[in-house]
Amino acid sequence: MAGRPSLRIGEHGKIRREYLGGGVWLAFCRFRDTDGVTRRVQRVGPADAHDKRGKLAEDVLIEALGERRPPSEAGPDAIGPDALVMALVDQHLARLAEDGRSVATLATYKFAANKLRKFLGGVRVREANTSRLDAALRSMREAHNATMAKQAKTILRGGLQLAVMANALPANPVRDVQPLRAKNQPKGATALTAEQLRRLLADVSASERCREIDLIDPITVLAATGLRESELLGLRWVDFDADAGTLTVTGKLVRATGYGLTRVDETKSAAGKRTLPLPRFAVDALRARRSLPFLGEQLMIFPSTAGTWRDPNNFNKQWRQVRDGVEGAGVTTHSFRKTVATLIDGGGLSARIGADHLGHTNVSMTQDRYMARGRSHIEVADLLDRTINDE
Repeated sequence: MAGRPSLRIGEHGKIRREYLGGGVWLAFCRFRDTDGVTRRVQRVGPADAHDKRGKLAEDVLIEALGERRPPSEAGPDAIGPDALVMALVDQHLARLAEDGRSVATLATYKFAANKLRKFLGGVRVREANTSRLDAALRSMREAHNATMAKQAKTILRGGLQLAVMANALPANPVRDVQPLRAKNQPKGATALTAEQLRRLLADVSASERCREIDLIDPITVLAATGLRESELLGLRWVDFDADAGTLTVTGKLVRATGYGLTRVDETKSAAGKRTLPLPRFAVDALRARRSLPFLGEQLMIFPSTAGTWRDPNNFNKQWRQVRDGVEGAGVTTHSFRKTVATLIDGGGLSARIGADHLGHTNVSMTQDRYMARGRSHIEVADLLDRTINDE
């Protein structure tokens, strides 16, 4: 004879009632808890001479069972086939906030979620098939851009994974959505040759306009380090060791809704926290800068004219305005990063050295597992000195 069927987690068996006398009833049942163990749960109702069947005790028991159920299976926000997809996305973003995701990342995801809501606001979990999600994300790309569509895809995957975890979906339909590529994929920043870099830095140093808007030193340090612009503008004087000739990268500038422009003590990845030996021309530039009355007295190495953190957007705008006049047509701030990477490769230095210097997390699985991380490589500084000074 077959035994009783197993209860699902969060499910209870038949509720039974037992009269205890004096108008008091006991209600009890079997309940399978979140740890998978089935237990007897019982509650005693209030004494009531008019309660002839134990309804009050059963009401108390049902309330107690609701409190024992997992959050995904209890209450009006239960994750089930009829839950709204965007409600799950909001839950996913809340979980990311609890896990300590950066305010800048959360602001970016929330902005993308608000745009995605226009395309999926009324769609429920049971309606979230791959074709419908693919169409919504492609509409996002048409209405906005490929980058925002990819961000929407990321948070949509996270939201629907909650439905998978709650057994409301057998599998995450986002995983089969086709890759979202820009229709006209930009070529991106172009690396400079050694001769182009020498000529560009010479022109920048000689430019009176670059001096007026304080571009000479930051462009020089970009060329000397290949830093991300958020890392460059987040540098403080305490990060510069003039005697050792190094810069320590420990943070970056971010902008988030409700926070404005601020520096956070983190970088894009764990590998981003690093100490970079500087070529001599960069050490000389920073030493000279620190001796200046206003600039050398600030917390940050590259402050705004008001003595606050310098806005990366304004920095880029200023560079675009002057680059055509200094042999820098088409050169972006990211071009210097690509240039350093190209010079490292062309100079015969290993990919591991390049990854450590630029703050990349991965070169390959083998290198990540078996080669040391976080080392300083004086060879990069020497290489850049030879490049700029044409030694």
